[in-house]
Amino acid sequence: MTESLDAKLSRLEMLYTEQDYTIQTLNNMVAQQDQDISRLNISIEQLKAQLQSLKSDDSGDIDTGFEKPPHY
Repeated sequence: MTESLDAKLSRLEMLYTEQDYTIQTLNNMVAQQDQDISRLNISIEQLKAQLQSLKSDDSGDIDTGFEKPPHY
């Protein structure tokens, strides 16, 4: 019966090691994705600021395409 318990204990240790590795791998992926998302959010904010700057600089020169036709 001790062989059975030893085998079960070995199996549990192996499963624990595999799960620990999987959790660490997933944690690293989540941390990397969090950094990527933060960088993307910063880029989006910078692009918004650039777009606002372009809109305010050239507000009179932009053809919006919504002008009324001459017959109105």
